[in-house]
Amino acid sequence: MTLRLSLALTLLAVSPALAQPAPAPAQPSAAADDMAAFEKELDALFSAGGLTADQAAQRAAKVSPSVRRSAAEVEVAIAQAQAAELTRVPQVGATASYTRLSPIDASTIDFGGMSFAFPVLLNSYLLQGRASINLSDYVVRYPKLIDAARLGEEVARVSGHSSAVSAGQEARLAYYEWVRAKLQNLIAKRQLEQVRATLGQVRALAEVQRLSRADLMRVESNEAVAEQASIQLQNLADLREEQLRILIDAAPEQALTIGEDIRADITAPGAGKLDELMGTAKKQRLDFKVLDTGIEAKEKQRAAERASYYPKLSAFGQVDFANPNQRIFPSEDKFNLTWAVGAQITWTLNETLFAKTTDRRLLGETNQLRADRENLERGARIQLLAAQQAVAIAQAALATSAKGLAAAEEGYRVRRELLNAQRATAVELVDAETDLTRARIAALNARVDLRVAMVQLAHALGNDVK
Repeated sequence: MTLRLSLALTLLAVSPALAQPAPAPAQPSAAADDMAAFEKELDALFSAGGLTADQAAQRAAKVSPSVRRSAAEVEVAIAQAQAAELTRVPQVGATASYTRLSPIDASTIDFGGMSFAFPVLLNSYLLQGRASINLSDYVVRYPKLIDAARLGEEVARVSGHSSAVSAGQEARLAYYEWVRAKLQNLIAKRQLEQVRATLGQVRALAEVQRLSRADLMRVESNEAVAEQASIQLQNLADLREEQLRILIDAAPEQALTIGEDIRADITAPGAGKLDELMGTAKKQRLDFKVLDTGIEAKEKQRAAERASYYPKLSAFGQVDFANPNQRIFPSEDKFNLTWAVGAQITWTLNETLFAKTTDRRLLGETNQLRADRENLERGARIQLLAAQQAVAIAQAALATSAKGLAAAEEGYRVRRELLNAQRATAVELVDAETDLTRARIAALNARVDLRVAMVQLAHALGNDVK
């Protein structure tokens, strides 16, 4: 049961029991005093040092788990970018080894009547350094891999920023729903007090037998309905506050007060052309930038993989400091330094085949991102239109609810005065109270709705990106 219906049904159910004038006429200033008391309660609800929607958004952006996860993804992307940079470092290695050989008989060679004996060396020592450079990859493959990794890092950073913006957006909306629930709870409690005051009058009439006990029980039932509505709205206010606490990571002992007086007038942006708004959204919104950068990164990866289709040109070098050195003939039991440099062209069928499958996978992933971007663009267009319409509807509701509230306040004041002059019945005053309650709810809801609509429009345009 909504607040509006529960209050209306409660008061209208009381009406038949109040067809007679109240036993004690109200003072002429009662209506003004009631409105002043209501405004005083509203003033107490807002605190100069309380929490605002912007503060809630800032706090949520700092403590959101999604933001922390995005920060971790940035670290992963940085590591991948650094790994891509390291591919340009030549393959450099070194080896140090010792080998003990088994003894064999000494070898003797006869050549032209001369005999040559070769020593048998049982200990072999080797110090070797080697380096290789893929020259073709430096030109064709590595630059594109590095660009793709850097773009991936940019995607992670923008995604992290987007997560912070989304966390702030969620906190702003939760804040205004919390404010709305607090206001509705305040009105429900005040309405319950009015029903109970009316019940006191009815009991006084019943005691002098001017009303039947059945009528009294009916009003008591209406009090129970109003009390139930108040309990439900109190629970709703507690739920909204807990949701806000979780988003901003507020400590249980920290008291939350409303620091943004929604009664203050705000200026809503004028209506713009949808195509122009879409152009602004594409430039400012981070989710568009994430997809655009991701598509570019995939294209760089595809270009890098195509290098595997062609032969690779490599340069290499090696230095040996060995005892015995295999290039020295005959072998000597001492260290000798030798070196070798060269170039080679290699091509592997398997690498080419795998490169084709990798290119196909990357093409599919790129098309997925393009489809995601198209869906995002369609959704953003509807989101912008809905947000712009919500602002217009809220502005109209703000104007009409202000007129309705002024009329309800005047009607309530007039009914009070007519009742004092015994020219109106209590049921007419109850109707005026019901209209005033509805008008108060509508006026406050319209102000909250306008702020919510403006937050949604700013997010749809990307104006909340800082």
